[in-house]
Amino acid sequence: MDSDNRTERTQEEREERSLFARINWLPLIRFMIILYAFLQVYLMRYRGIDTVKALESYMNDSAKSQGIVCRKELILSKQNRGSVYYTAMSGERVSSGALIGSVYPSPEDVDRLTYLRNRQEILDDINTVTGYRKGTIMDVSVAKKQLNDRIADLSQSVSRKDYYSAFNVLGDLTLGINKIGFATGITTDFSPAREQLESEVAAIKEGISSPVEKLYSPRAGYFIRYTDGYEGIATVDRFLNMSYEEGTQLISSGNAPDESSGRYGKIITDYKWSLCTYIDSVTASKLKEGRTVSINISSTENDFKKGTIKHILDMGEKSLIVIECSVMDSSAALARVSECEILFKQYRGIKIPKTAIHFVDGEMGVYVNYSNVVKFKKINPMFEDDNYVIVPSTTSSDNQVKLYDSIIVKGRDLYDGKYL
Repeated sequence: MDSDNRTERTQEEREERSLFARINWLPLIRFMIILYAFLQVYLMRYRGIDTVKALESYMNDSAKSQGIVCRKELILSKQNRGSVYYTAMSGERVSSGALIGSVYPSPEDVDRLTYLRNRQEILDDINTVTGYRKGTIMDVSVAKKQLNDRIADLSQSVSRKDYYSAFNVLGDLTLGINKIGFATGITTDFSPAREQLESEVAAIKEGISSPVEKLYSPRAGYFIRYTDGYEGIATVDRFLNMSYEEGTQLISSGNAPDESSGRYGKIITDYKWSLCTYIDSVTASKLKEGRTVSINISSTENDFKKGTIKHILDMGEKSLIVIECSVMDSSAALARVSECEILFKQYRGIKIPKTAIHFVDGEMGVYVNYSNVVKFKKINPMFEDDNYVIVPSTTSSDNQVKLYDSIIVKGRDLYDGKYL
């Protein structure tokens, strides 16, 4: 009897072990790992811990203010009444005698020409893309970069409210999309689109009148399609002879363009241009006439140009600063009144919010999350402003903040060695 009972128990044990072996434990293991990770995140938030990654960045020791760009400009006027269809872009460098645009009898002619250009460009793009079917190898990564560049151009045109340029960028976007679509096999047959575009182009051409005047550039320089009313008014000599109140009023006046005389644009005839701006006299004391500085007049971050300080005029609490730059480009040609930045020095390193700074035993530093253990690391700021400090970048293992540390910017009851 005892032998029979032992045999039955042995058989049950074998069946249990067999059942255990047949169970798929992988989903359960995955669930436990996910649950553990979730609990860690929950506990971090419950304890009020927020962190930022220590990454390399920069901070500028600079003076920011509103300024105005002064240039030598030649205003362009047309002889005949009508609407202008431009063939040159704003900010484009043109040679003397280059065709800038044409005058047409009605605005509808310009609208048709603009639409015709768009349709023709798309048709040309389709013919270009289908050319790859003959064995040309296309680098998709290059096509994607070009597409991203055009998207950035579109964004800048819209931010400047230059919708004409934005419309023209759409053709390049279409080309980029078609290239990628063809390379990836999404689109293979462009015949219907080509036939439709050819029909549209032919129909549009029939409805366009002949131009009544051709517009050519009288000088070499940078062409701008509009006037802003500051031409001949915003000059360095004028600012040097105005009070602070008069100068700031002129900058903020937003002069309206005079279109009654048939003005259709202007040519910037000199590569030298000047920035006039007012800054605190205490800050201006850091500067000297003849010194070379870097200035930013564009909306693009960290886009600085070299210039020379030509004048510093003390006006009490404020000082007029005149900086001359000898490099003309499209951004300088398009700028007028803008937020500007005069750079004294740029510091590169790890940028840390001041909310993360603590003092322990007289040492300045921050707490970092090191494998769920709080660790105090010292810092030695190179520069600071109201919200941030910047410290040297390092990857060393000493007790200094290093790249990619998880800096705690929010936490309660923090101390060195605390378990999270």
